Amino acid sequence: MSCLLELPRKHHLQYTIKLARVSTAHVQPAKVHADKEPEVKAYTGRGDRGKTSLYSGERVSKNHPRVEAYGDIDELNSVLGALFSALPENKSDLKAQIEHIQSLLFVAGTWLATTPDSPEMGTVDSIPESEIKMLEQAIDVMDHELPRLREFLLPGGHSSAAFAHIARTVCRRAERHVVRLAAESSEGKAHIELMALLTFLNRLSAYLFVLARYLNWLHGVGEVPWKGPVSDSMLPG
Repeated sequence: MSCLLELPRKHHLQYTIKLARVSTAHVQPAKVHADKEPEVKAYTGRGDRGKTSLYSGERVSKNHPRVEAYGDIDELNSVLGALFSALPENKSDLKAQIEHIQSLLFVAGTWLATTPDSPEMGTVDSIPESEIKMLEQAIDVMDHELPRLREFLLPGGHSSAAFAHIARTVCRRAERHVVRLAAESSEGKAHIELMALLTFLNRLSAYLFVLARYLNWLHGVGEVPWKGPVSDSMLPG
């Protein structure tokens, strides 16, 4: 029996995410009331021995490369949720962008949780090139307002900018894990989609870096440049 959760998405994005594949032998029938949806529990117990189910149904170890990759995507999505909560109330455009990106990350996670030879491959939506262009346009708009970058910056500043920097580093980790998966495939639709996802993640990390700078600029928080190696005079005696 498959437990399905229908997630509404803004910008005409709507994806069905398969939460778990559970055997009816392990689950008691849900109580159904005339005015209520069937109850779906947040736990099944099937992962208690370090195994989990991919979207395509295979049971794998929780340290499987695919699980690590979509786990990074999940972590990135959660950090973006924290970033969203720290955005200025009057920046509805930024909030819409972040929610849109979060929706796209659900698609990315589904791709990573699907094996190339699975029948489920044909049911997963793609991340179109237009979404990469969207990120590039957003970067250009913010970058136009910012002073030219001439040196390395220390991550930090306003809390919203700090969350953007954390999201950027998680995004880079996800990208590294996707690189490993892409190296294991060389042809077919799965490889094409992984390469498109790599481009998306690479552009997203750039977006998050510029967003961090932009948020500091919005809040009037100065950027702190990296000063280079610490000299002996800066160390405590």
